Amino acid sequence: MNIHPAPGLFRHDSAGPASERVIVRRQRVASDDLSAQLVTEDVSAPTDWSFVEDAHTLVVHLAGRLSSMESVFSAGPSTDLLPQVGDIWTIPAGCRYAAKAQGATVRFAEFRVPAELLGGGGMAARVGHRDGFLHHASARVMRLAQRDDDLGRMALQSLLAAIRLHIADAYLRPRANAAPGRRVNRARRFSDRQRQRLVQYIEASIHEAIRVEALAQVAGVSVAHLMDGFKASFGTTPWQYVLRARVAEGRRLLEVTDLSITSIAVAVGFSSPSHFASAFGRHVGASPGAYRRERRGA
Repeated sequence: MNIHPAPGLFRHDSAGPASERVIVRRQRVASDDLSAQLVTEDVSAPTDWSFVEDAHTLVVHLAGRLSSMESVFSAGPSTDLLPQVGDIWTIPAGCRYAAKAQGATVRFAEFRVPAELLGGGGMAARVGHRDGFLHHASARVMRLAQRDDDLGRMALQSLLAAIRLHIADAYLRPRANAAPGRRVNRARRFSDRQRQRLVQYIEASIHEAIRVEALAQVAGVSVAHLMDGFKASFGTTPWQYVLRARVAEGRRLLEVTDLSITSIAVAVGFSSPSHFASAFGRHVGASPGAYRRERRGA
């Protein structure tokens, strides 16, 4: 790593960026106190990035090559290190960051979390950090964000909840006065009444879209508490539970009705027959058609 001062980059804080950014695609996803910007950007011309945030920011480089890049932190390293796929830049809350980059089209995820996430403290400024979980989870977030079915949305919320806990555990320094072992709160199980209401709601809504926000409302908790509490109470995530419930109902309909596989896929809430067949095959070990023939033959 070539460390060198680059204070001139901070001139953009007051004068505005020297070049207009060319955003090919930008999408925002969020789960309570974690938000993510999923960005595809054309940096074939010199491009300026400069900001200071009240939240901690983690930038995960997912695709594309840069021919040059200078980065500088108001409190941290200054470098001309070029990000490789999987590299992570961490920018602490309140730290000014600026960079000038040029290359091809790049794709990256920016995660922002409150400085006091789950009672955590400060975050160190780093460049070129490697984190296999966060890298692959970010790529998965990018793919899930393109889906428009409820299982995809629930899977996205489950993954964001896992990323939130991972960031709190792996990146935030405990406060000096924090009690040992209490940095990440233990998930609290739902009451019997909450579990019953969730099961009844999912069974009654199996044929339609089920949103994680609706599940949180049924349980009377926040989305973040739903994700943590659901796993503690049911041993699985909401989207996995709903997926299994839909496959189970699909099995029942294949056995007791003459509905077409397409009609059954719609009846149990899958976005397409192929999605139903794929999920059914993973859970049952046979295609819907083969399963029906086997059961009818038996």
